[in-house]
Amino acid sequence: MNHGNRAAAFAMLLAVLGSHMVSRNYSAWVWSLLALQFFVYPHLIYWRALCARDGTRAELNNLVLDALLFGVWAAALQFPLWISFTVNHAAFLDLPGIFPSLTALICGTLIPISVHGLRLSPTTDWPTTLLCIASLSTYLLAVASAAFSRNHKLQMARKQLRLGEHTLNEANTELQRQLELIGALQTQLSEQANRDPLTGLYNRCYRDATLARELARCEREGQPLSLMMVGIDHFKQVNDSHGHPAGDEVLKSLATLLQKQARTADAVCRYGGEEFLLLLPNMPSDITWQRAKQWRRDFAASHVLYNGVRLQATLSVGLACYPSQGRTAQELIRGADRALYCAKTQGRNRVVWLKAEPAST
Repeated sequence: MNHGNRAAAFAMLLAVLGSHMVSRNYSAWVWSLLALQFFVYPHLIYWRALCARDGTRAELNNLVLDALLFGVWAAALQFPLWISFTVNHAAFLDLPGIFPSLTALICGTLIPISVHGLRLSPTTDWPTTLLCIASLSTYLLAVASAAFSRNHKLQMARKQLRLGEHTLNEANTELQRQLELIGALQTQLSEQANRDPLTGLYNRCYRDATLARELARCEREGQPLSLMMVGIDHFKQVNDSHGHPAGDEVLKSLATLLQKQARTADAVCRYGGEEFLLLLPNMPSDITWQRAKQWRRDFAASHVLYNGVRLQATLSVGLACYPSQGRTAQELIRGADRALYCAKTQGRNRVVWLKAEPAST
C-alpha cells in the first residue's frame, strides 16, 4: 500500500520542489540529490521492506527515515511556506505514533541549521504555490478516498458478519429442530421396536429385558413379582368362523382391556398368537389372583362387533409368582405357561395357580 502512496506523493513533491528551486539557481548536485530523494528513494525503501523479516516494522522505520529527510530538505530550502511534509505514522500507530516522526523531522531540520545556521525564506512564487496547493489537495483527496474505501469495506464486512450471524442463528435453530426431530424419531423407532404392531403391546424383546431387570430388583429389595399368562379360549374357532380380521379385533379388544386396567408399573406383553404375558412387579400372589379373576370376568362380559356380528370369547389364565414358583425368568414363564395349560385342560374360562387350590369362577 505505502509503495504506491509514497511514489505518487514523492513525485508530486519532486515537481513542487523542482519548480521552487528553478528560480533560485541551485547547483547540479542539489538537483541530483533531489532526483535521488524523490524518484529513486521510494523504490529502494520499498525493496528494503520487502526483504525484511518483519515488513511492518521495516515500514515504520522507513516512515521515520522519511520524516528525517523531509526535515533536512525543509531546512535546506529555508522553510518555504507552502511546502508541507506529511507524517504517516498516525495511519499505523494512531496519534501517539506521530512522535517518532516529529522527532525525526526536528532532527532532520537541525542538520542544515547546524551547518548554515537558521535561514528563513517562507515565500514562494505563484506557480510553485499553485502547484503545491494542487499537490496537497490531490494527496488529501487520495487519503480521503482511501479512507472512504476502507470504511466502505469495513461496513460491508460488518454487514456480511451480521448476515453471517443471522444465517448462523438460523442454522443453529434449524439444527436444533433437526436434533429434536431426530430425537423424536429415535424415540418413535425405539417404541416401535418394542411394540407389537397389531395390539400396540410390548413385544418379546421388551418383555425379556424388563423381566430380567425386575427380577434383579425384586431379589435386591425382597419384593414379590407375579407373572400372568393369558390365553383366549377357542381363538382358532373365531378365525375359522369369521376370518382372521375378526380374530385381530378380538385380540385388540383384549389388549385394550389389559392396558386400561393395568398399573403404570405393569408390563403388558403379547406372548404370541392369542396369548399375552403380564409382568406385575410388587404384586403379592393373592392380589394377582383377584386381579386375574376380575379381568377374566370383564372380558367374558365384553363383546366385539365385527361386520354386524357380536363376537364374545373367554379367557384362561395361568399364574406364577416370584420366588415361590421360580427365581429365574425361564422358571417363572414355564410355571405360568404350565398353569395356563392346566386351565385349558380343566375346561377353560378359569384362573389357575399351581401352588394354590385351583379355582374356576
